[in-house]
Amino acid sequence: MNEILSELSKPFHPSRVTWRPGALTAQKDKALALAYGDLRAYQDRLDEVCGMDWSVSYTPWGDRIICHLTIGDVTRSSTGEPDSESERSEIAGTAAEAQAFKRAGAMFGLGRYLYNLPTVWVDYDAEQKRFTDKAKMRLNGIIATH
Repeated sequence: MNEILSELSKPFHPSRVTWRPGALTAQKDKALALAYGDLRAYQDRLDEVCGMDWSVSYTPWGDRIICHLTIGDVTRSSTGEPDSESERSEIAGTAAEAQAFKRAGAMFGLGRYLYNLPTVWVDYDAEQKRFTDKAKMRLNGIIATH
């Protein structure tokens, strides 16, 4: 199991990591950049390392969902909830499932390194609701070195 955990803990290819804005400054010209891996990156890594020896199931829990991720005979569980942007849309359940899956996966080492990336405030375009090109270059550099 240690070899499996070691393989699961390896960083994702930088192209599989995306950034989203967290908190904004009062002027809304800078945003806290939060890195996250695409759900398929987690699933692909499980397929590569574990083959068919992993499974997932979900249990509703109020407005949350619990993901039960099993590798071999070990199960780890975690919750996910709709975020403020998706909670009023039809993708709320999908977003909660993905969040719960990633959190359960982190208990096996999947994507856990993303939580340890440096805290970075970068330039943000509030009108277009996106990071500036300069900020994207900086964030890509951070991912490339981790």
